[in-house]
Amino acid sequence: MPVKGRISKAHLGTNMPVDAPLYSKPPIYYKNVEAISFTYETDKDAALDILPDVLEIPGVAIATVLFLRYPFSTLGPYYEVILGLACAFKGEPKFYIPHIVVDSDIPMAAGREIWGYPKKFARITLEKDGDLLIGTMERPKGNRICTGVLRPETLLEPVAQTERVPGVSLRVIPAPDGSPTPSLAELVEGPTESKPIEAYTGTGSLQFHSESELDPWHKIKVVKLISAIYRKYDNVLLPGKVIKKY
Repeated sequence: MPVKGRISKAHLGTNMPVDAPLYSKPPIYYKNVEAISFTYETDKDAALDILPDVLEIPGVAIATVLFLRYPFSTLGPYYEVILGLACAFKGEPKFYIPHIVVDSDIPMAAGREIWGYPKKFARITLEKDGDLLIGTMERPKGNRICTGVLRPETLLEPVAQTERVPGVSLRVIPAPDGSPTPSLAELVEGPTESKPIEAYTGTGSLQFHSESELDPWHKIKVVKLISAIYRKYDNVLLPGKVIKKY
């Protein structure tokens, strides 16, 4: 006599496999994060080409590239590089993330599935060499996409950032039948809270090396560097919020 399985909607896990989820549910906690960030003016047409139509650039196009090292998180330790654009949604400031890479499978899966961060695998370093901090990203191995170099020079006054500008990503889930229309498309906001430990600004440079059509970071080129900053902080990535469904 046929017998039905016991997993129903009421018994699903928070992610797959449903009986043994890959990652813990948010919030995600980070300790002693190290980051070097490079904020710069970029080409406005290139930025608009990769910005969803419900977001807007209010003035000059501003981009930021961040090289990050997470020595401890509830998703495990990993490295990450983020390319983001300053923008607004209904007049509120946002940080849209068109490209992001990591070097570990668990944060890659969680980032893509929960918040829609368009994460890919890459080779990432964030190292000290004398008085310099150097971040690199390669994809694939041997093909350098970008390099950031910072010499910390001036101590910045720590500022609590309990309400940082939230990151926004376009979460797209493809249709299983091969249809060109995705099963799901929505703009997701990922709010964070951080506790600063220390920060320095200084002389820095950001370079894009490979004009890769597979990873076209170079299109968001550096027109004018605005700031180069080193930060160390604790961070909490909070549950996401859908702000637009397509």
